[in-house]
Amino acid sequence: MKRYVLPLAVAAALVAAAIALRGRQVRPETPEAAVNALFTAAERGDDGAYLALVGGPLRASLQESRAQLGAEKFRRSLRASVAGVKTLAITAATGAPPDQAALDVEVGFADRVERQRMVLARQGGGWVIMAAGAAAAGKPAIPYGTPVFDEAKRDGPAAPPPRTPGDLGL
Repeated sequence: MKRYVLPLAVAAALVAAAIALRGRQVRPETPEAAVNALFTAAERGDDGAYLALVGGPLRASLQESRAQLGAEKFRRSLRASVAGVKTLAITAATGAPPDQAALDVEVGFADRVERQRMVLARQGGGWVIMAAGAAAAGKPAIPYGTPVFDEAKRDGPAAPPPRTPGDLGL
């Protein structure tokens, strides 16, 4: 009987540790990584990961939305919110208190650009998004996907060879 006590105690400790750590996710190490992870979770429709990246009243509001919509519809709305994203630019904003960060996030779509400020806080050894301001939409100066070169000019007649000093009589 004594020879089973130690293995059973170790097994019980491992089960207890697994239960205690269940649902805990490693939080992103930087504010920028947290925002990138949020967009990745939305793209995948991973509501658990998405909600783990937000905190405070924002999390409570999103959990309420999930409860009202139902889990599957909430996941579809996450995927729809990032459908068509072409670019994501994240810039640090100034004036955030210690242990917090403010980021200006610019999301580029083919036909518009949305700018939004996010406030993040350190929690559990990483960063979570505590607030997201209203997104201000605008038209880009040049629509995404516009060719840089005019195709007709590029495929036209070849340019003359470069001139050399000898051609100029020098």
